[in-house]
Amino acid sequence: MEKKNSDKITELSFSVVLAAVGVYVFLEGRTFRGNDKYFPMIVGVLVTAVSIWIFLEDLKRAGACIRLEKINFLAVGVAISALVLYMFLFRTLGYPISTFLLGAAIILGLRYESLRGALLWPALMVGVIFVVFKVFLKVPLPVGSLWNLF
Repeated sequence: MEKKNSDKITELSFSVVLAAVGVYVFLEGRTFRGNDKYFPMIVGVLVTAVSIWIFLEDLKRAGACIRLEKINFLAVGVAISALVLYMFLFRTLGYPISTFLLGAAIILGLRYESLRGALLWPALMVGVIFVVFKVFLKVPLPVGSLWNLF
């Protein structure tokens, strides 16, 4: 019984941490200049909203949804580390480079066997999102202060 309570508390704690990350991304996005701030602000609001929804759904359930003994904590650690680095590098590197690096790090952290695939999928994802937001929707995406050097 104590194991189930521990899993439930861990599950609820994850939602709270995810909400805090969403709020941080939103607040950090507000400090960007001009139209560069809208994309991270939207992402921050969405992450916060989803984490609140997950928290409320987890509260409704009697037991924990996740069994901790089946989790690959090394992969989770790589993903969390990549996300933390992403938050700090986003302003400098901008959306395209930092998001590509995030995707590649997470895919490689999950031990995807093909290096070509681990680089191709994030590039494709970044390219599609860039075209949809920048070209079709005309939403400016942050390119980062690194681009000012060129």
